[in-house]
Amino acid sequence: MEKRHRKLFVKVTLLGGIAVAIAVLGTRYRMHTFLPTSIGSEMDNEATEVCIISDAKIPEASGLAISRNHENSVWIHNDSGDGPRLFLVGLDGHVRAFVAIQGLTRPTDWEDMCSFELDGENWLLVGDIGDNGHVRGKDDSPCLLLLLKEPNLDASQLDARELTPIKDTVEASIEFTYPDGAINCESLAVDTVRREILLVSKTDPLTCRVFRLPLSLKPGKHTEKAESVANIGVPYATGMDVSPDGRRMAIINMFSGALINRAESESWSDACRKPVTVLTLPARAQGETVCFEADGQSILLNSEGVNQPLWRVSLENTAE
Repeated sequence: MEKRHRKLFVKVTLLGGIAVAIAVLGTRYRMHTFLPTSIGSEMDNEATEVCIISDAKIPEASGLAISRNHENSVWIHNDSGDGPRLFLVGLDGHVRAFVAIQGLTRPTDWEDMCSFELDGENWLLVGDIGDNGHVRGKDDSPCLLLLLKEPNLDASQLDARELTPIKDTVEASIEFTYPDGAINCESLAVDTVRREILLVSKTDPLTCRVFRLPLSLKPGKHTEKAESVANIGVPYATGMDVSPDGRRMAIINMFSGALINRAESESWSDACRKPVTVLTLPARAQGETVCFEADGQSILLNSEGVNQPLWRVSLENTAE
């Protein structure tokens, strides 16, 4: 597909979904608590291929998070079907180490992860949150968030010729439900400024919503109920992240993305009522992953499938 035609296609995909949601909800559901975000602008974001991730142990990259302990590296996990393990991958595309998380059964459906720094410690949060059949908590295990300290690996554990699994344990787990029953979700992020865990449902634009949970570092097992805070109108979201300063939220689907800016005094509920910036993203086989880089000025993207590129997309011209 020619570049100009592809740009038109991804623009129509996201903007059309948002526009339909606004039109339908605006006319049929005027008493609804939240209205979806409107369209603000579109940016022709510069994308650079960073590397190719070719390791056969990562055939279905579904979660991506920047490493805060290891420079020029990211954490990746596979979609459902793999065991409870994380891969540390350098920006040269090579797997530097992999971590086997102890005490867990095989994941139901790991769909996203994020990294964050809080209270002087670097953390990873993994979301076992996929629910294509809308059966979590009924015919299948409840949705589950896994909190662990980011492994700080020494030289002997990195870049070895024969990678030996590094064992790690979960600090805390959160079982949670949604207010209106089971929902499919593939998008997870943490806002450390507001101490919130955020999720976006993978649904049509008429029903796509942002949910929040309180963020706690308290060890042990916890149970929570997610709170619906906004309609967002992004069709079939497959990944999200929040910038380190808590002021930007990036949500992607397989074709394009949306960037929401939050003022210092705003909640995400208020921010999601403002116009979004539509992101032009590179073509990916099945784009399900996104994370902010440490400076918050760019995002990284990867895709399910073998031999997939890791992309860097600049956000320098998308400030509020």
